[in-house]
Amino acid sequence: MSSPKIRLLVIPRGVLPGTAIILLLLAVILKVIPQAEPVSLYYGFPLRGVAVVIDPSHGGIDPGAHYEEVLEKEVCLSVGLELKRLLEQAGARVIMTRTADRDVSEHYPDDLESRYQRDMKGRLRIINESGADLFVSLHINSFPDPSVRGAIVFYRNNRPENPLLAEIIQRNINPVVNVNPRPGQLIHQKTKEGDYLLTNRAVIPGVIVEMAFITNPDDRALIRQESHRRRLAGAIFLGIVEHIYTLRREPPPSGEP
Repeated sequence: MSSPKIRLLVIPRGVLPGTAIILLLLAVILKVIPQAEPVSLYYGFPLRGVAVVIDPSHGGIDPGAHYEEVLEKEVCLSVGLELKRLLEQAGARVIMTRTADRDVSEHYPDDLESRYQRDMKGRLRIINESGADLFVSLHINSFPDPSVRGAIVFYRNNRPENPLLAEIIQRNINPVVNVNPRPGQLIHQKTKEGDYLLTNRAVIPGVIVEMAFITNPDDRALIRQESHRRRLAGAIFLGIVEHIYTLRREPPPSGEP
């Protein structure tokens, strides 16, 4: 039997020591035991009292970005359900905009709106009525240039928590998506400010996570794999934990935009 690989976890400068210990334990559990016992058995409930909305995009008749048999709606739901599992095991209350292959247009009945608009506003309604601490909307990107790959976390700088949440999730997800880079590829590794309905009009902090580019063959091969989807969920989970503990240590100034 081959000996296990030893991996180092680099804790970012300025992270609270207690938070670093929690992140280290979480990373070990997620890496060594992907289907581990509830993380609460190891160190308590780090997200007790925290509520999170998970929004797996598209669904139903709307496949989202698609390439052959790979569908954005299916990948996002798979990652979203795994993220839900991790968050709940850590003590969080989780609100899902959808848990099956359907859209959420019924949450915004309005005959004057298109199905797409009703779906988007239905998601916004769920977010705004959730009473949650934050939301994460899951997506898969596409681009005309197939050499472009990686993850991008979009935020709107209309509340101070948003860029912080985006940066932390981006930092955690980068090692997961930066796999086997090839010469000539552009791998996104930075957050971007975006102008989207959910980030513009949500009453709670939140981000949009574009987890891959379906138009890139390497990204497409990765998101086909259940193991990679679990790693994506794990990275977003670690980002949420770090974000919550960072806010507890250093709340953002209320006077900032």
